[in-house]
Amino acid sequence: MGFSVEGDYFETCSCEVSCNCIFLPRAGDSGPLRRRDRLAQRARHDGVDLAGLNAAMFVRSGKRMLDGNWKVALYYDERADERQAHALQKIFSGEAGGHLAALGPLIGSVVGITAAPIIFESTNGRRRLVVGRVFEGEIEEMKGGDGKTAPVIANAPFGALPQPVRQGSSVSARYTDHWETSLSKSNAFLAEFAYQA
Repeated sequence: MGFSVEGDYFETCSCEVSCNCIFLPRAGDSGPLRRRDRLAQRARHDGVDLAGLNAAMFVRSGKRMLDGNWKVALYYDERADERQAHALQKIFSGEAGGHLAALGPLIGSVVGITAAPIIFESTNGRRRLVVGRVFEGEIEEMKGGDGKTAPVIANAPFGALPQPVRQGSSVSARYTDHWETSLSKSNAFLAEFAYQA
């Protein structure tokens, strides 16, 4: 038993660029809303093929993310059959172990686990996501000192990925399901990810 999943990742939050939550202090004036989205390009869980399926997680937390008591809403690709849906839920909730299991103790409540149509697009340093009628958002990579590539953050004390992330900013993001939030020009991170257990 176990899993391996690789793909594209991005998140945006209500923090200013760059989000200081990954360095463990308190966040800004309002509690952060995080959106973490993943496209599974190559993925298997207990022999179930998950390639091409998407998952999106929305997190509402207090000013310091490590204080826990997060409210979490998880959306998984409606194209998934029953076995794939179960596998996606286990992996991205942390129940299947691996890096995401470390986030489990921070979750105070799961307010929903929902199948939804998920559109994930990745082009030239931009990421766009649509989750049914509850979310639409876009982020873009920032340019680093060389004017060509994004700044990279590696080995931060806290994060949803064990891999380095590239700095970006939100173009726009609006969530309207279990709570309502609109973001623009706020922090964003992008990366290629790999989880396994």
